[in-house]
Amino acid sequence: MMLYKLSISNIKKSVKDYAIYFVTLILGVCIFYIFNSMDSQTAILEVTNSQGEMIELLMEILSYVSIFVSLVLGFLIIYASRFLIKKRNKEFGVYMTLGMSKRKISFLLLIETFLIGLISLGIGLLLGILLSQITSIFVANMFDANMTNFSFNFSKSAMIKTIIYYGIIYFIVMVFNTIIISKNKLINLLQASKKQEKIKLKNPIICIILFILSIIMLGFTYYMVTDGLSKLMEYDVSILLLPISLGTLGTVMFFYSIAGMILKILSKCHNLYYKNLNAFIFKQISSKINTMVISISVICIMLFFTLCLLSSAFTIKNYFNNSINKYAPVDFELIQYYDQKDKLTNEDMLNLIKKDNIIKKNTKNVTIINEYYDENMLYKESLGNYYAEVKDKYPFLNYDANVEIMSQTDYNKISKLFDLEKVKLKENEYIIVSNYEKELYDEVMNRNNNISIFGKELKPAKDKCIEGFVRIGGNPSNIGFFVVPDNIINTSALNNTLLIGNYATDKEEKINYMENKINEYSKTGTSIVADTKLEVKEASVGLSAIVTFIGLYLGIIFLISSSAILALKELSDCLDDKNKYRVLRQIGADEKDINKALFKQTLIFFIMPLSLAIVHTIFGLKFCTFILSSMGIESFLDGSLITFIFLIGIYGLYFLITYYCNKNIIKERN
Repeated sequence: MMLYKLSISNIKKSVKDYAIYFVTLILGVCIFYIFNSMDSQTAILEVTNSQGEMIELLMEILSYVSIFVSLVLGFLIIYASRFLIKKRNKEFGVYMTLGMSKRKISFLLLIETFLIGLISLGIGLLLGILLSQITSIFVANMFDANMTNFSFNFSKSAMIKTIIYYGIIYFIVMVFNTIIISKNKLINLLQASKKQEKIKLKNPIICIILFILSIIMLGFTYYMVTDGLSKLMEYDVSILLLPISLGTLGTVMFFYSIAGMILKILSKCHNLYYKNLNAFIFKQISSKINTMVISISVICIMLFFTLCLLSSAFTIKNYFNNSINKYAPVDFELIQYYDQKDKLTNEDMLNLIKKDNIIKKNTKNVTIINEYYDENMLYKESLGNYYAEVKDKYPFLNYDANVEIMSQTDYNKISKLFDLEKVKLKENEYIIVSNYEKELYDEVMNRNNNISIFGKELKPAKDKCIEGFVRIGGNPSNIGFFVVPDNIINTSALNNTLLIGNYATDKEEKINYMENKINEYSKTGTSIVADTKLEVKEASVGLSAIVTFIGLYLGIIFLISSSAILALKELSDCLDDKNKYRVLRQIGADEKDINKALFKQTLIFFIMPLSLAIVHTIFGLKFCTFILSSMGIESFLDGSLITFIFLIGIYGLYFLITYYCNKNIIKERN
């Protein structure tokens, strides 16, 4: 009973001095529950079959990601416990002096850890259940789910999963705490408050050399991930390990050298160094960085991953939401592929809608176009003298496939329907239409390559391709097809016919009925393939959801972890430095100046790893743009702005809580 009362008393004190620890535990439980309860949220129950399958895949992936997340949070909780125990060494020494055994102290810690875990688990689950209802709106918006029957929902499976995972984490923390207590000696516990972390003065010459080397390493890394890496990756993807290794080493060397240089450099700036309490602030910052070079480097890298993950997640979500109308501007597209024995005509394709009155009455803007193949015009021939370079650069393309050819009249039908640039050709000219890896055929046309199509010599009408496509989809996929004058076309070389149009209805029931009708044609065995805007949208939304939720899940956890580690370190140091603030008061510093000094010190400590992480992110997102350019993503600006707001919210919250907790710690108590 005595140990239980003592535990309650200690927890109350911990809440006051270590609010960051409790906030982190609660947020961790909350986020864990939210992302594992998505499958049972009411908002995603009213979805199509294909979306339901995508949600199942999403939940399966999230379950694996949750294992990694639990490891990260487990490390964070153990890391926090280490600081908490360290600050209580003198207290444990007093317990032992009064006759309490190590076994009882370990049992006391066990009770405290259990109660803290129980409280944080309860509050975190309650908060998670409430916030998951708000998350339902976000999920519903992404999947276009029906919110008509929305009601409060609770996920029993997510709660059980959260309890099991966190139960394991807290059990490991209990074992960890017991081991630490069992190894401590009474003399060390009693003198713990007198011990300070040893600060080894670094040789300034070595620091300058390391600083220059770190700048060179980081500069070379930035070059690789922007200009150099894209070329090298064509030959070996494992080359990615080089910038990762150099970037990590450069980050560690940067903070190591800064720790030895910062005080030396600032002390030479007398007007700044000796102004108000700046000398005290700079010494404190230098001391902190000296004692946690590796930690602050890891935090910087975690923040870098956080910014990249969140920016990518938000960008991809916005891109897919906006790209549907651009790359799928019509409601349906039927493609009839021909073989040599059975060739249909335009009239046969028209009969597909003429025979069915329902389709006939409910479609509009119906357009029919033809595509042709010249057996002598393969992709390798179409590239002319650029073929050798292209094959070396794109070794996986099928260069023996036939190039698609379309008449000028047919393409202008498409350009009108899709709102694309129209084509105007002379009798001896051709143009290439592309929207994927467009620079490939831009170079072909820029070299003024003459080609022979259906036995007619043609020259390029422009020095680059025009932006366009025929096949609807969720992202750019047209590597290039040729548009030629109508009189060049050999009608006997017809390869396929496309019937493209829109629905003449906006009612959901009729649209779904029309979707089924259109898709019936691809099931009749007549070599007809049906593509619809709705199907493209569902597939794109599914991929977008998976990327977005995984990015958000990992990004938020990394952000919480890095913020919490910084905050715990700052709180720990502030407890060590209470006497220093007492001395400041004794020599005449007023409370306002002391609080300002504490604020600046905390702010600089939080800004340092974030500043370098932002620089890393600027170049990292350029690499992400290169990787995702094939999808049509050209900028991460929108995603970065949302991420910045998100970062300010969580990172700023931790900073403010840390400052006010520090302020409470150093407050003069009568």
